[in-house]
Amino acid sequence: MQKILIYGIIVLIVLVGLIAVFFRGQQMVGSRLASLSTVPQGANTTGTLFSQEPYYGYSYLIAPGNISAQSKAALDGYTMNVSGENVTISYSGRSVTTDVVSGDKLYIVETSFGDDGPGYEGSPADDGFVLVNQGGYVVNTFVV
Repeated sequence: MQKILIYGIIVLIVLVGLIAVFFRGQQMVGSRLASLSTVPQGANTTGTLFSQEPYYGYSYLIAPGNISAQSKAALDGYTMNVSGENVTISYSGRSVTTDVVSGDKLYIVETSFGDDGPGYEGSPADDGFVLVNQGGYVVNTFVV
């Protein structure tokens, strides 16, 4: 019985450690995105090529155009308003507005859907937004 208790405690410690590492990785999205080098809108030859970033695989196009079901799920808990080239993303009383000019694309980076539900965002720390120009280079990054 004592061996089972010891094994149970070891398994619990390992699980707590893995969960802590997972959530630490999720919280780093905003700081990682903020560290990307950006280029002015319209520039196409220097800076960070978004498709080469590790978070590219967790990115969902939200502007321009129609939003896919997966993009809508990634936006759960956020409000997005589009007025011409201005896109405003809001969450919990905070807002960020960016210009999405012709050829640009705005993505949400959602590394974990586990904290989201219909209309609910449990942890905005695992989310970020990336504006990319027509050449695929990062123009701006932000969190809300």
